[in-house]
Amino acid sequence: MAAAVILAVPAAMGQSQKPSLPDPVKFLNKQGIVYNVVRAVLEDMEFGIELEDRAGGRIVTKSEEFITGSLTASEVDKVAVKNDSLTGSWLRARYSAEALVEAVSANESLVTVRTRIEALNRELDGSEKWIELQSLGAFEKRILGKIGVKLLGNEMQFDTKKGFWDKSPQPADPRANRPKPPPDL
Repeated sequence: MAAAVILAVPAAMGQSQKPSLPDPVKFLNKQGIVYNVVRAVLEDMEFGIELEDRAGGRIVTKSEEFITGSLTASEVDKVAVKNDSLTGSWLRARYSAEALVEAVSANESLVTVRTRIEALNRELDGSEKWIELQSLGAFEKRILGKIGVKLLGNEMQFDTKKGFWDKSPQPADPRANRPKPPPDL
């Protein structure tokens, strides 16, 4: 009797994502204006400011927890590369952002955003440790996108036309669905 052997091929099991951090973005505005917008965007995203160096153009936020519970591992996979060789379970994850606004010229500024992502891993023996992970660039792209929208003024403008579900009900026209009389023979 022949025994069936099942081999797992690593390439078929899914490929790990590679970090894709966004490049710095150049804006045609003075450094002071861009700095104020970057700070406003971070506050709009409900970050607490931990360090602010206006002269150096640097803002560092406090860590914000973005996931906790049983879905932590799958949610972290969407935004960071984690070392799967670790045993145990992932309990929660947090991130902080750092924005750097540099003056390129009098009316040009360069904005760089980087995030620091950490996840709490509980080992089989019960010990817990925060582990720094490598970002895939999702948070950075979201922050830079919001900065661009605010600076360029391309916020979506919606028409105020009412859609089907926004309209008030109208009475049915009783003449509309009357059967036609049969033709005279």
